[in-house]
Formats: sequence, structure tokens, C-alpha cells
Amino acid sequence: MVDIVDPVELKLTADFDNRYVGAAARFGVKREAVREIPVVDVAPFVAGGSMSARRAVAAQIHRACVDIGFFQIVGHGIPRAELDEALAWGKRFFRLPLAEKMSVHAAKSPRRRGFIAAGGVNPDANPDKAPDLKERFMMSREPLPGEDAAADFTIGQSQWPAMLPGFAAFMKAHMGKRVTLAQRLIRAFALSLDLPEDYFDAVYARPGGSLALNYYPAIDPAALARAQWSFSPHTDYGGVTLLTQDDIGGLQARNCAGEWIDAPPLDGAFVVNIGDMFAMWTNDLYSSNLHRAMNTGGEERLSIAFFTSPAPDTTIECLATCRNVDNPPRYAPVRAGDYNNAMIAQSHRTGRPGVSRDTANRLKAG
Repeated sequence: MVDIVDPVELKLTADFDNRYVGAAARFGVKREAVREIPVVDVAPFVAGGSMSARRAVAAQIHRACVDIGFFQIVGHGIPRAELDEALAWGKRFFRLPLAEKMSVHAAKSPRRRGFIAAGGVNPDANPDKAPDLKERFMMSREPLPGEDAAADFTIGQSQWPAMLPGFAAFMKAHMGKRVTLAQRLIRAFALSLDLPEDYFDAVYARPGGSLALNYYPAIDPAALARAQWSFSPHTDYGGVTLLTQDDIGGLQARNCAGEWIDAPPLDGAFVVNIGDMFAMWTNDLYSSNLHRAMNTGGEERLSIAFFTSPAPDTTIECLATCRNVDNPPRYAPVRAGDYNNAMIAQSHRTGRPGVSRDTANRLKAG
């Protein structure tokens, strides 16, 4: 069972500290307070580079994940024009009249796929009256042959807006390309942890995959409640997130000095960050880090996040290369599907990201 914290109990996210504040060495590795999000060219994993080239990329990923858990990737093989087209489709959807968006409201989906307005799936039942100022459209990758879409939040059962011909076909194909990219990246993560390159292949052969279109309207900062955001500070839940953003900007992550630093838009790049499952796998060697978004650009903003996770029946427990006598496992084993589904359900109920008890305890200042 995953212990979830109610958002009312959390009160102000300003009361949270970053679990990775401080540069103390763990496993002989010291965190650096980076001031810029690292950029990594992952072409050797996409275009069949040599083992030495792949190991060099893995070393860069290792450093970024130790320091902040965020990096941007180029050389990933998905054309800039396709990323721009995905953003354009998202803006077309959110510019539809509210009644048309409500026709594919997430409450109509057993797995809460579809449109979600500010405040979550059922804002009237939400005790938090200062929800994130965002709208979302949630989709899942298509099931692979032999998969049971009813067994996992993160595959199948998407709703598609009939008023946008071509939207469903584009998004299904685009998610497939993001799955392939995640599967290539996961090999880089394996090498980065001194594991065989194919170590995670089996659990990422049928990964969870949710695509979120995040729409942030222009806001008046003077009208905000205290601790209200476009997307409040949170950690992601799963394995690896692949994010594209438009050219407005507004995404920030916290470094190990406790400073919020920008993750500025980079033409044709993905922002990559790891989620809680990688923190659990690596015994907190890799940072499943706090990040947030605030749209202060004076116009609408859109980002597209693809959340990947190991197959739902995967047991997430400390890797052999991330524990020793001085650093025993910090987390009890948990099924990936149980953890993911609990976090997603909390997010849908409240309109804010889900937070587990373990995460809240790590984030509380003190």
C-alpha cells in the first residue's frame, strides 16, 4: 500500500525543503550546485554509436542525475518540426470552446484520460481552493499486442476529441516515438549506474506511458493565492519524463544549494528528468528533484510531458550497485503500478501533484 499525503496536510509548499539540499558526498560522489541545466547529446544511443561514445554519454547523465536530476537532450532523432506540430495540436485543443473540451472530460473515462480543468477532475469536491492554474489533456500510449489496458492507468483508454480530425492519429504515432526514445535512454541510464546496458530492457519493453498536454493561461501575479502556481513544486512519480516546451519558458528546478534555476526552452530539445522510482532504485543517489512552473510571460504557455515508468508489475527496490554496508536501502520495495496509480489518482482528485508520505518526509524543512 502507498501512503498518500492529503494536500491540506501539506499546507504551504514553501514549508518544504529539497531532499537533496546540501552537497554531502554519497557513494563517494559529491553533488554540485549547478546553475544551468546540463545539455547532453544522446545521438550515440539513437544512431548506433560506439560503446566508448555511449559510455561518455552515460557519464554525463550520471553527473546530471547526481547533481539535479534534470538535463536537456539533443540528437534524439525526433525532428523539431514534429515537436512543433505536437505543440500546435495542443494549442488547437485548448483554444476550443469549453463545451467542446468538456465533451472529452476525464470524468467520462474509467482511467481519467481526457480534459482536466483547474482544480482536478472534480474541483467542487476539492478542499484545496488554490489549485494549480493549469488545464490538462491526458492521453496514454496504445496497448501493445497481448497487453491488458484495464490493468494500468498509463496505457490505453484515451478519449479523442472528434472535433479535431487528425489529432488522435498524430498523438498515437508521436507517443510511439517517445516510447522508443525512452527505451533507448533507459540503456544510457543502465550504463550510468555500472549495470549491463540491457539491464532495464525487460521492465521497459512494455512501459507505462502517459502524455500530458499542459496548458498554462496568462496570469496576474497579484491575483494569486499564497503558494499557488501554474504547476506547484513536485517530484515526478515514475522512471523518466520527456518534456517539450514552447518558447515562453517558466520551468524551474532546485539545485542542491536550494536555489531555483531556470530550464529555458532549447530549440528541438527535450527536458529529461527522473522520477521517484529512479530515486528509489538508486537509493537517492540520483535526484528525483523538486520542480515547478509559473507562467509569467503574459501569454498562454504549453508544455507536453511524456511520463514513462517500468511495467506495472515491476518491483522497485534498491539496485545492487547503489547500496553497501554504509548505505543500506532507504525504501521498502513497492510495485511500480501501485505507486504510479496512487499518485495519479491523488493528482486527479486535488488538481495538484500527488505526494507520498516518504516524499513529504524528505521534503519537509527541519
